[in-house]
Amino acid sequence: MTTLNRRNLLVSASALGLCSLGRSAWGQASGPPVASIRQVTETIFGTTVIDPYRWMENERDRDWLPFLRGQDDYARAVLRNLPQRPRLLQRIRRLSAETVITSDVQREGGRTFLERRPRGAENYQLFVRENGVDRLLVDPTLLDADGEHHALDWWNASPDGSHVVYGLSRDGSEDSVLHVLRVADAAVLPDRIADTQNATPQWLSDSSGFFYNQLTGEPDTPERYLDSRARLHRLGTDPATDPIVMQRGLVPGVEFDRIQMPAVLTFPGERHVVLALTDVRTESRWLVASLDDVLAGRNQWKPLAGFEDEITH
Repeated sequence: MTTLNRRNLLVSASALGLCSLGRSAWGQASGPPVASIRQVTETIFGTTVIDPYRWMENERDRDWLPFLRGQDDYARAVLRNLPQRPRLLQRIRRLSAETVITSDVQREGGRTFLERRPRGAENYQLFVRENGVDRLLVDPTLLDADGEHHALDWWNASPDGSHVVYGLSRDGSEDSVLHVLRVADAAVLPDRIADTQNATPQWLSDSSGFFYNQLTGEPDTPERYLDSRARLHRLGTDPATDPIVMQRGLVPGVEFDRIQMPAVLTFPGERHVVLALTDVRTESRWLVASLDDVLAGRNQWKPLAGFEDEITH
């Protein structure tokens, strides 16, 4: 049986409650806001496509935020008037709180790292297990204040188990800020890097640093995910000086589209790295280079596989 998280349980139960209400509760709300229609017509590969809601793709449109707030107000009005809502919510919370969920496990340097939502918690936390004892490393809820909500987006432990690189975001944005933690004392280092939603951090074998992807587009715009770049960070250095390993136009002969994201992948004990270029497709384009060349700034990438080879990872 698939384990449901708290949000899924609440949504499912609310839907069941709505189905059992009849028309009376719906009548207590004035009705959801109606979205404006602005038809946009374009021809794509010979097919005419009419999109009446293209304006919603622009988060800065003057009608977008009022529309969302209107939908939120309507939904809250309906849910607030559910006769059984308090009892239902209490029951859901009790059942959900009894479940311990472990979502990811990594073994490095003799230590076991676990991402887990403990019993009674509302968010996932990161633990390290040594000698059979679990120790808390990252608890996003400790950062919550004034109604804010923080979440652990991703993480990766170093090969020697001494450090963890991880991403935190606020209020469901998934706009991660990269952090580095020293495992021995759970100290958070000064190394912090913004715009790392799709960081895909990959440690060097000696645990001295890692490759990562960084977004360059302005937040909350359609260009947010265009022209991202791969960089290398060494522990203890200023992230502003991190060398750019790959970006569009950097290496002659390695051309790719603006939407494609470069990620440098490392492999334990190997002296070669792979450059994966990904977009919305499940397939990737792969290139390979000597790790020594990449660290020295010599961009001598050789093609390994193209999108047409249908390789996924």
